[in-house]
Amino acid sequence: MRFFRIFITGHVLIALTLAAPTKDDLTQDTPYIRELLRQAKTAEIESFMDQKADPCQDFYSFSCGNYARINSASSMQVLATGIFETLNNGLNRKVLKMLNTYDTNDTPEDIQVKHFYESCLRINELNSTYTEKLKRLIAEFGTMPVLEGSSWQEEDFDWLGTIARIAHQYGKTIIIGAEVFKDIASNQRNRIYVGEQDFPIEERSMYLNNETLIYRTKYLNVIQNILQRFLAVEEELAKQTAKELLDFEVDLARGLSSPDQGINELAELLSVGELHNRYSPTIDIKRLLNVSMGEPILEEIYEFNKLYQQNLVKVIGRTPKRTVANYIFFRLIWQFVESPSDKPEKQKQACIDITTKFFAKNLDNMFYRRYNNEKTSREIENMWRQLKSTFKETLRSSQALDWIDRPTRNLAIAKLQAMTMKVNNYAEDNITEEFADLNLQSSDYVENVRQKRLLGAKQMREMLHKPAKPFDFGSKLSYSPANILIENIIKVPVALLQPFYIWSDVYPNAIMFGTLAYLIGHELIHGFDDNGRKFDANGNSNDWWDERSSNNFLKRRECFTKQYGRYVYDGIQLKESTSQSENIADNGGMRLAYTAYRKWYESQMEKDLANETLPNLRYTAKQLFFISFAQIWCNDVHPKVKALQVSVDQHMPGKFRIIGPLSNFDEFSKEFNCPSGSPMNPREKCVLY
Repeated sequence: MRFFRIFITGHVLIALTLAAPTKDDLTQDTPYIRELLRQAKTAEIESFMDQKADPCQDFYSFSCGNYARINSASSMQVLATGIFETLNNGLNRKVLKMLNTYDTNDTPEDIQVKHFYESCLRINELNSTYTEKLKRLIAEFGTMPVLEGSSWQEEDFDWLGTIARIAHQYGKTIIIGAEVFKDIASNQRNRIYVGEQDFPIEERSMYLNNETLIYRTKYLNVIQNILQRFLAVEEELAKQTAKELLDFEVDLARGLSSPDQGINELAELLSVGELHNRYSPTIDIKRLLNVSMGEPILEEIYEFNKLYQQNLVKVIGRTPKRTVANYIFFRLIWQFVESPSDKPEKQKQACIDITTKFFAKNLDNMFYRRYNNEKTSREIENMWRQLKSTFKETLRSSQALDWIDRPTRNLAIAKLQAMTMKVNNYAEDNITEEFADLNLQSSDYVENVRQKRLLGAKQMREMLHKPAKPFDFGSKLSYSPANILIENIIKVPVALLQPFYIWSDVYPNAIMFGTLAYLIGHELIHGFDDNGRKFDANGNSNDWWDERSSNNFLKRRECFTKQYGRYVYDGIQLKESTSQSENIADNGGMRLAYTAYRKWYESQMEKDLANETLPNLRYTAKQLFFISFAQIWCNDVHPKVKALQVSVDQHMPGKFRIIGPLSNFDEFSKEFNCPSGSPMNPREKCVLY
């Protein structure tokens, strides 16, 4: 269900495609090798820069001016290039190696995951039986009009009963459903949330805006292709049906919430009877719950985004039953469909993506067991302590944060003290227990997905009667650091444990703080942004801000709204948004990382700081911090993706994730001698933390 995404705040969507060495590539750790690696880092940094550009005019051009030429998304035939794509590619290479080899370190669960991956590679072997398997899945719940033709009986079709039975069997929310998750007001227990399905192209704007028509057209072609290829529907009928299905989904999407809205605004606790009465008789909430959960529900439940349910009542009333039935069964088989590629390498990558979707936790755990470096973990933990200590000093300072009253600052300090950070390795999870009912084989992809869905549905229902477990959001937590607001914890992905991409113990600390510390600091600040400040030290939904401090927050946030709303990206005027959580985290995270670095640097003044610069690079250590921070956001985006990025991504394009925070920071202007009033040193600056 879409509301899961609101509980986490991550910092990355689009962002290089350079190959970096790994520990496996290094045969010895000698002064010569260490110096070689430092020289290589110098060469990489300089290759991205345009040192003829004026850093006080446009620091993105200065730091990243040559990046797009070297790493062109169009030339590489990818959607985007950036450091996070590079990290993902590095992780995928290791995952591919793990999945294609068996060794004595494999657990029984590892072997099952490898069987799943192999079944994906062997999907061509299903041949004609693929269609039959999908039709049998449909037959479990009824008949699909597009397959039955004139013999389909409209009067026999019960849309709500059908989606409820599918949800009970396979845990798939179609149109509307009920899922179990932590209670936002009391996160030690679970509650049921009733609300919308996941939408394949995600955001309301993707379904409704003229600028995103190209993506709806591509999606329409995907629907038609699945109907033809996997259900053997004739071309003209498939084309007509695909249009009907997309039109219905667009109609449903009119009720989706705005990205600006937080969970506190969207979730309302009600009795089952109250929710039932709101939408009866069109949506029989009591029956939906009883059938999908397999038992009568007596406790209060959350309704998520009531605008969706209000819109759904209208949409169901004006949509032919035939279309609704086709849509439900199409969404059922969608989760079992995988189109094999004729090219083995593409098929391997596709199967890695699918295996990650279903078994992200297991792959992260496998990676951690094989590639974990204890020294790396210690360095990350030490950096976390420095960031917390630095921000605690800021919160204590009446001068730094005079706009927050002392009692609220004390509560903020309590929240900071309670905040934890953890590498997302799942080392403490009982993975054996989670695989108890699975018997995955390498010969049948559809059956493997079916088993995984069956087990997932059963485990979700059981959660209703168990204490809440730590939040798990699958592959989303494999690649991007995230602040889990409902647990007051920052999760660091295993992908960031890979050395040399952005950090290494042979690089200056300026680089470590400008990259890794900034990314973690960004997530720390999320705990105090638009949404984060509405969750307390225990991770429960709770407005703990006093009125004056809250009003001051909103006034300062307005400065960011106006600043970022003035930017123009590739000819597209960026929209003013009341939600500034990502921009607040970018600004505060960079300031926090720099302050922590400056404290460390000043504590080392009596020691040799020769290694705090790079060989043959003519920049000071503090300047290197800012260059390293900026080069996190060097990227190139395929022209066809730019409108999509602006439409659906709450994060700014990479250029403005550099220009925005640095132009608000006096310390940056000081280090690069930017005159007052220059583009990177405007007289008016936006500051929160």
